[in-house]
Amino acid sequence: MNTNIKIFLLCPVPDDQKPINEYIGLKENQLTNWTTLSKKNYQKKILQLFLSNFLILSFLTSNTIFNDINILTDWILNNLFITNNLLLVLLTVIIFRWKQNQKRFNQTRLFYEEGSWYDGQFWEKPLSLVKNDKLISTQKIEPILQRLYQTCTIFVFIELLLLSLQQL
Repeated sequence: MNTNIKIFLLCPVPDDQKPINEYIGLKENQLTNWTTLSKKNYQKKILQLFLSNFLILSFLTSNTIFNDINILTDWILNNLFITNNLLLVLLTVIIFRWKQNQKRFNQTRLFYEEGSWYDGQFWEKPLSLVKNDKLISTQKIEPILQRLYQTCTIFVFIELLLLSLQQL
């Protein structure tokens, strides 16, 4: 335990560029912290995001429905389609951020910058830290990514369903 503290303290990588601090930042960030929730709360959050985006979009586009009530189904399908796309973009950004963090955990050499763009350096992780980082990657980050991939698959399926309904 004492050697892990020494390794952590002697690490030349600035705190904001250490993978563990990036991981903690993702867990505490308002945009990404809900991805670490329990399954039930995660599903509630996804549904809440979908409904809130749909309601906001519906409010913003409500003037079109008042002009012609005959286009109600098209209006609803279009709003569902746009809401679905917004969530797919959000999920893609979140997946990218988690993948970047996982990549830094899995690297044995960390690239870091001390002051500016031209003085980047590499730091070779000690073996004990490499093992610990890979454990965090597989036990903490991988399940989050798998959940996000499954959610994206569901939203892509909904997207295809909405496209087929719009063609009718």
